[in-house]
Amino acid sequence: MPVSWRSWWPGPKHGMARRVAVYSAPNSNDPDRLTELLARCETLRTWASSYGVALPDDPEGLAALDGHLDTWATAPEIGPALGNEVGLYLGAVIVKNVLGAAWQAWPNGHPVVRLRSGRDLDVLALAHQRLAGEGRDLPAIYADAASS
Repeated sequence: MPVSWRSWWPGPKHGMARRVAVYSAPNSNDPDRLTELLARCETLRTWASSYGVALPDDPEGLAALDGHLDTWATAPEIGPALGNEVGLYLGAVIVKNVLGAAWQAWPNGHPVVRLRSGRDLDVLALAHQRLAGEGRDLPAIYADAASS
C-alpha cells in the first residue's frame, strides 16, 4: 500500500514552531502555568499605556486595541513584534473570559487556545492575519471563540 505524502509532511502541530514557542518537561502541559507565562503581554501593555490606551483583559480591551492596530503596525519600535504581542493578548482575553478556554502547547511548543469544544485557536496566526489586512478584527475573533 503506498504511503500518502501527507503522512510524513509536518503539520502545524509538528515541525518548527511559528513565532512563539513554549517548552517544558515532557507531559507537563499545565494550562495554569501557560496562562501565567503567556498572559503578561508586557511590551504591548507598556506601549499601549504610553499612547493612553488601557488594556483590561476583557472584550472592550480588544476593541480598543483593534482600533489602533493599523497605525501601530507601522511604528518601528513595536511594529515587528506587534503580531506576537497582539496574539498573546487576544489569547489572554479569551482564556480569561470564555468558559472552558485554556492555553495549550502543541507538541512543537506553539501555544494555542483550546476551546471547550476541543477546537484549537491559533491566536498568533489570527493576529498576524489581522495585521496583514487578511483576517477578521479582534472582537470578531473573540465572538467566534465565545460562541464555540
